[in-house]
Amino acid sequence: MKRLIGGSIVLLLAGLGTATLSSAPTRATVVTNSDADAIGTTETAAPNNAFSQQTGPFFKDFGTLGRFGCEECHVERLGWSVTATAASGLPASDPLFVFDGSDCLPPGVPNTSASNSIEMRNFGNTRIELGIPQGADFGLAGSSDPFACPTAPTASNLRMYRRPLPVANASFIANVMWDGREEVTPTIFGDLKHQANTAELIHAQATSSISDADQTSIASFQTNLFAAQVKIGNLKLDARGGNGGAVFLMTAVAPAFSLGMNDPSKPGFNPAVFTIYQSWEPGRTPSNAQAAAIGRGEVVFNTKLIRIASVPGLNGPHDASTAPISGFCGSCHNTPNVGSHSTSLFVDIGVTSPSPTLGNLDVGHLPIYWFMETTTGNTTVVTDPGRGLVTGKFIDIGKTKVPGLRNLAARPPYFHNGSAPDLTTVVDYHDRRFSIGFSAQEKSDLVAFLQAL
Repeated sequence: MKRLIGGSIVLLLAGLGTATLSSAPTRATVVTNSDADAIGTTETAAPNNAFSQQTGPFFKDFGTLGRFGCEECHVERLGWSVTATAASGLPASDPLFVFDGSDCLPPGVPNTSASNSIEMRNFGNTRIELGIPQGADFGLAGSSDPFACPTAPTASNLRMYRRPLPVANASFIANVMWDGREEVTPTIFGDLKHQANTAELIHAQATSSISDADQTSIASFQTNLFAAQVKIGNLKLDARGGNGGAVFLMTAVAPAFSLGMNDPSKPGFNPAVFTIYQSWEPGRTPSNAQAAAIGRGEVVFNTKLIRIASVPGLNGPHDASTAPISGFCGSCHNTPNVGSHSTSLFVDIGVTSPSPTLGNLDVGHLPIYWFMETTTGNTTVVTDPGRGLVTGKFIDIGKTKVPGLRNLAARPPYFHNGSAPDLTTVVDYHDRRFSIGFSAQEKSDLVAFLQAL
């Protein structure tokens, strides 16, 4: 069963014949993005019609909550995630809002009021419950819960609210989940299989594990699924010299990808991460003013110098070096023409703080946790312990992975907790956090570029 949260869907043929990852797809589903900013059209492509039939395990309900399978929180037209705007238009009885789609409700309790799902409706967040692992070098020193849930947070059951990551473009990721907690096998594919089963057991409340064949099918579905913005207004991003859209991502970018490529810590790093709109960059002849803005934004992304300082995971107080890094947007978002981090990297740029730098992120709705390092008595305060709940290390509290940048326009709000309602806020936050000094024109152009990914 296909779930449509508002909007419309249009199927377009994109070639015929046998397809592989290095050739044109047999069919690409193009959906009109009428959610949020409604800037144009987002495109999904997969080889061999891999997703348009919607009959595989990804779309099957293995659980007990009456949901639409994985598609409950990973909707095609919403960038293979879910958005606050779409969620806010659904009735309280929708299966999206049971259990972890609510702020507090345990499994089996029906949701009868929209007030029980503030996080999903306003920020597109699902509820995650994790505990401090055994042997951790820190403990829970206190907490504050704005929802006053009936069950108070404990060291073994902490509540966090996080954005569902898109399942498309999974072939480019170096870590599974915001905190990397699904790193349980030697390969990303194996981790995706494990995550598929975990999701069915927890998010769908399945009564038993799904089969290895179903896990494999879901992981294969994700690693063969590509999504990107293909149109903004009347501007086609895959025409007139532009290489936007999912088909180019699948046929040209994916075959060239390998984990660890363009590593900024090694010789040969190229900060010119994005080249898909070179024909629209300054000095060329773009098709219109919108294309020119996108081209200028690509240059800003690739060339604007950034003084990267005091970032735990890179050059924070517990890292090998605390020296500032002279970098670029691509220093973190370095995968060519994707914008993910091609190696494992978890960092804290302040988004998990209860008072983010200069305060332009909306985090007042989130719980607050105080943690104390066992040996030193040092404390830290965060809205989400992030990587710390995986490694059990005090120095990892607040770290999250660097996400990919493709298909952003279809899936607001942004950051792991939905604290940035739009891309302008994302750019503003980075500008303030790192004292970049973007001009008004550079900000506008960078937003235009990010929307075109």
